[in-house]
Amino acid sequence: MAKYPKKPPVAAARERARQEARLEAERLKAAQAAKDRRRRLISVAIGAAVVVVAAIVVILVLQTTKTPGFAELTKPPGATERGSIVIGQDLKPGGEPASGDDVLVLRIYSDYMCSACGSTERRLGARVEELAASGEVQLEINSLGFLDDVSTGTAYSSTAANAVATVAEYAPDQYLAFHSKLFEQEVQTVSFSEGLTNERLAELAAEVGVPQDVTDRFALGEFNDWVAYTTDQALNDGVGQTPAIAIGKTDSSVKFAEYASSLDVDSALARVRAGDSPD
Repeated sequence: MAKYPKKPPVAAARERARQEARLEAERLKAAQAAKDRRRRLISVAIGAAVVVVAAIVVILVLQTTKTPGFAELTKPPGATERGSIVIGQDLKPGGEPASGDDVLVLRIYSDYMCSACGSTERRLGARVEELAASGEVQLEINSLGFLDDVSTGTAYSSTAANAVATVAEYAPDQYLAFHSKLFEQEVQTVSFSEGLTNERLAELAAEVGVPQDVTDRFALGEFNDWVAYTTDQALNDGVGQTPAIAIGKTDSSVKFAEYASSLDVDSALARVRAGDSPD
């Protein structure tokens, strides 16, 4: 029988060294794999935690910024769930409104930075007030924040609407005068400008007789939520632009005039009374 020669001691030592090195490499590889698995698990856990925290933050932000419901709002007098301020026959917000089978609802949606709203107010404002005082219509005014994003960071439309609502609350005799004042051609600001500051709004309000203790409240933003609510309701009602004028025999049956900027209000009322659309 053939006999294999024994490996010399040096060769055997080298073989053991290679085996030990191989075993050590496999051990290190297994240890690295386990370490990598732990890292992946930690990364997944951290990622999941970040998602959960982000979701919680989003929920909290939405809850914080959500416009309160009508019942929870700080509202001016004459406020309705439609976001309107109803003007009484005494031409004050919250005054006794006109009543009777022939009375029509006349609702006007406007934005204090909207130039077309300004021209419409200057053209129709005096006549609309006459109709409200005579009891022919129940006048409803909706002041919106549609153009906040085009007032170079000042949210002027809502700032002005808050000031007007503040006057409705604390100086109702001057409400319509202040509302009209902000639409005067030499006063009204244009889109993509800063609009007017609360200080300038206070000066204009003082010009129509609003006391200083009322104008000092403009910066408090007491009616910011009301303005946001009014704006949301307008969108819900299908108002896509301002000015918008709706006329109807009841609050829920109003129809929008297609061309509010050029509307002849008396002709529109006659058409609605006859069962037709305003224009």
